[in-house]
Amino acid sequence: MAMRWRRITVTTASAGLILPGAGLAAQAHASPAASHLSAHCSAGAHTLAPLGSHLYPETGNGGYTSLHTLVHLVYNAKANRFLPGNRVVLTDRATQCLTSFSLDFERKSGNSRAGPDMTVRSVVVNGQSARFTFVQPTYPGDPHGQNDPDPAAHEASQTNPVGGPHHNPLPPACSPELPNVSAPPDSLDGTQCPANKLVITPSAPIRSGSVFAVTVSYTGKPGVHNDGDGTTEGWFRAPDGGFVTTEPVGSEDWMPLNDYPAAKPTYDFSDTVTAGRTVLANGVLTSVKHNPASGEFPRGSVTWNWHSPAPVASYLVEDSVGNYHLTERTADNGTKFFEAQDTAISAKQRKKNLAIMNKQQNITQFESQFNGTYPFTSDGVVVGTPPASFEEEMQTMITFAGGFINTDVLYHENMHQWWGDNVTESGYNMTFYKEGLATLAEFLYQARLAENKAGGPYSSKGQAAFQATLVKIFNQTYASKHGFWTVAPSNPEPVGLFSGSSTYFRPGAAYLALRQILGHGNFTQALQQIQRTYGGSHITEPELEAGFARWLPVQTSACRARLSRFFTQWFDTAYPAGGGQNRPRITGPGLAGPGFYNASGGCSKP
Repeated sequence: MAMRWRRITVTTASAGLILPGAGLAAQAHASPAASHLSAHCSAGAHTLAPLGSHLYPETGNGGYTSLHTLVHLVYNAKANRFLPGNRVVLTDRATQCLTSFSLDFERKSGNSRAGPDMTVRSVVVNGQSARFTFVQPTYPGDPHGQNDPDPAAHEASQTNPVGGPHHNPLPPACSPELPNVSAPPDSLDGTQCPANKLVITPSAPIRSGSVFAVTVSYTGKPGVHNDGDGTTEGWFRAPDGGFVTTEPVGSEDWMPLNDYPAAKPTYDFSDTVTAGRTVLANGVLTSVKHNPASGEFPRGSVTWNWHSPAPVASYLVEDSVGNYHLTERTADNGTKFFEAQDTAISAKQRKKNLAIMNKQQNITQFESQFNGTYPFTSDGVVVGTPPASFEEEMQTMITFAGGFINTDVLYHENMHQWWGDNVTESGYNMTFYKEGLATLAEFLYQARLAENKAGGPYSSKGQAAFQATLVKIFNQTYASKHGFWTVAPSNPEPVGLFSGSSTYFRPGAAYLALRQILGHGNFTQALQQIQRTYGGSHITEPELEAGFARWLPVQTSACRARLSRFFTQWFDTAYPAGGGQNRPRITGPGLAGPGFYNASGGCSKP
């Protein structure tokens, strides 16, 4: 995701508690065998967040692994409403014997203007009707269980412990949903979390290891989520449909899902929408079918089918609908490139946008030199009109908001197709890892411009200009003062997750230093090895650091220990304000600050 520039103004709304709603479908009587089985079963966890987390601890659901999701929207674009027949079908594998399990679904919101207003009509598990209800999350690891009667166990906060007006000593159960970017970050600390956990109780327990299908049918108006920094993400209302850009948790404002980065099912989309509208989703377009008039669509409808064979992280699910002009072309290597723009954008601006969009294949080829083979069968860009506060790396269909596109940001978001999309962060505290690498892509773009100006990539002067540009960028970044170094990248708060230097420029500079420490060739080998090892899955911080350490050219205990200290300083340490001595004290050869190796090429005093 690009930095959130906070271009939008969100209507101030009440942050009051959303009371749990409930739905009840007919339940088949369990057999005696099933009753015996249930004695050894339990409810799946209502979060995947680690103990003590204060960064979206309400998200994710345990007890199963997400395998595949079929999204079948039935959407009236003019009214911006999901109609009867709208549903998702989730195919999961149980990792324990389950008496119940949960999904994330923000069907209602405190944002009265642009928030969702949806209703679950029914839930079916393996062909049998299931009971369902909505509950508040509790903090991860609550010893009193997921239905803790203490209201303090269900409170929001930016930090751990909650604090707030009642000085709550417990960890937060959710991150606050600030009404706008001007709201004080701690203004909702201590308020109750909304009931966004859709808890499903099947007619019989689900055996550990079994694959099961869950169909959730729902109707109503999709909308946006108010985030911990006061910006919004989710389903933005477009001139004649919706524009979807959702990081970090806004997918649950238009569909129920396991809303956690590490949950990565494959996807199919079969969306029936108002005639004349275009559907844009992840993967490749497989078919378009025009349907006759019906009760729901008096003037007809059209069904668009998209298929993503690659797993998609929860915040990268794309499914925009509207008056988009869509083109498709196939590169020599077989990769399909999709380009879409809202027809409400002026012809003059669409022409400017298209000139930049057409660079995506070349950008992909350039970034492949560092990351290895492009990991997906397609790539694409959609330019929408809603003034969302950020651009996002939606997998294979990058979103640009506000009607325009920027080359520098396209380098950033396209780099995410490897880092964040193919190799996803294991949790929100790892956001810095992939945003830092996407920021590195912006640095590489600036170096590429200098290289071309100096004579091109095959000239000695061009290569020297490329390297000199990266050194200059690092040195300028390393000279930063004031509050630049005060937040540890691996321990951010929601309010600064997508606007702080700790997420973007500090880890970006760390990767520049790593490139000098490992050597340019080894750094590239490390990136490509990490892609091969973790592609299609997710990565933890220790795994990331081990992936680079493997390519350290001097494999002595002293150098390995120094590299470990390097990671701690750059990724895990919060420094006092000011810079100077209050910043990482290990850099790299040829860069400002203390280097990595001694005069003899080792990592201990000669």
